[in-house]
Amino acid sequence: MPSPLGHALAGLAVGVLAAGPRALVRALDPPAARRPIDTALLALLPFAALGALPDIDLLFGVHSMYTHSVGAVLIVLAVARVVTGGWRWALAAALAYASHILLDWLGHDTTAPIGVMALWPFTPGFYQSDLHLFLPISRRYWVQGFLAHNLTAVAREVLVIGPLAFFAYWRLTHVAGKRM
Repeated sequence: MPSPLGHALAGLAVGVLAAGPRALVRALDPPAARRPIDTALLALLPFAALGALPDIDLLFGVHSMYTHSVGAVLIVLAVARVVTGGWRWALAAALAYASHILLDWLGHDTTAPIGVMALWPFTPGFYQSDLHLFLPISRRYWVQGFLAHNLTAVAREVLVIGPLAFFAYWRLTHVAGKRM
């Protein structure tokens, strides 16, 4: 399963592109701001955080279960709709969150139960793609090769997800730069 960095990159890319860079800059850039680009860059943070948020379940010993599901995505959608007051922002937030589930599904899980409980509350089954696009991140720091393995896994994530995240970042800053 991907690292927090991979999840954050996917969350910001999906969130920014789903919200629309122009709409983000218009909504987040008050007319009195000195540098619209700074305000636009702040838009990346909530989406990156939402991309990594499902792994909060590690603190409760239920990893890859309820927070890694369509049920959790619907809860994020509802909360974001109330907080933002708009469906566009709510959908962008939910998609940023859902990117985590997609990446974990595409990852190589090595800890039982294998996969993610993606379709909860409709079914308690666990699912994992056969692609194994992302390597598992090890938390066993005492094992020889721990650092090399995790660096390789993170490098793969950056190579796969990085271009999309860079495009979202470039698009957002390009739109914000035009407003300066």
